[in-house]
Amino acid sequence: MSRNTILTALVFALTYVGSFYFRIYVVDTPVSGSGGSVLLMSLRQAVLWGQLSGGWGLGSLGAGLLALFVGGRGPVLLWSFFTAMALCNYNVDLGAIGFVLGFLRIVRF
Repeated sequence: MSRNTILTALVFALTYVGSFYFRIYVVDTPVSGSGGSVLLMSLRQAVLWGQLSGGWGLGSLGAGLLALFVGGRGPVLLWSFFTAMALCNYNVDLGAIGFVLGFLRIVRF
């Protein structure tokens, strides 16, 4: 295993865990407008927008194609981030396809 593969797996794991706990404690928790900070509520809206519009899944698919055909560290790390966000935020259909495309690149990385 190369350093790039370990780095990509680490980015994927940290993004997934961070998104999972953010989802549990911020997105799924009912909040009032006066109880939370503006930054936290803006992040909550961004996560929900990405989930409801399918943005995380489309980002995973696009980054997976980019990583597969272009290569390099940047597209692979972008793929890792978007795939973790897609799988954690209920965009599994496109996220799984993006995962397979990026994983094909990781094997050749």
